[in-house]
Amino acid sequence: MTQLFRTGLALASAAIPFVALVSPALAAAPAGTVAIPWGDWLVGLLQPVSAVLVPIAAAAVTAGVARVAPWAASLLTRERVEAAIRAGAEYGQNAVAGAARGRTVSVDLGSAVVAAGARHVLATAPAHVVRQAGGAGGVAARIFRALPLDPQARVGNVLTPALAALRAGDEQRG
Repeated sequence: MTQLFRTGLALASAAIPFVALVSPALAAAPAGTVAIPWGDWLVGLLQPVSAVLVPIAAAAVTAGVARVAPWAASLLTRERVEAAIRAGAEYGQNAVAGAARGRTVSVDLGSAVVAAGARHVLATAPAHVVRQAGGAGGVAARIFRALPLDPQARVGNVLTPALAALRAGDEQRG
């Protein structure tokens, strides 16, 4: 008996909105015809549906952004690191007398170019970009690899003196 009562109540609940939608159409319709206001019926149906679907869609978009955000942040940070290293290498080549952008850097000038470029990156790049690049040593090493150096250039004769110059500059400022 309870199941029959629930079914009847559900049918009555479903019929009330339908009767409310159709009754104005029956009152205004000429005799012998029934006009169903499809536009009103559709708007009446879509309002509660959109009230449910819009938050679900917003949650889906938010979840998608949350999944993509770490990847996008990593990509953007990597691009900023590479841009900072390129700018540092160009700055070092322009700042050191005898070095010119686009030409091979000699071993004699290499450490000065690397140190000047690294100082420029450390002074101008955001802290998280410098951290991502590996700190002062990582920035200098990346600039060393980015420069067009003589074939005789090695870590020992270019990068090591550049790191020593960076440390000496830090000690003088500190």
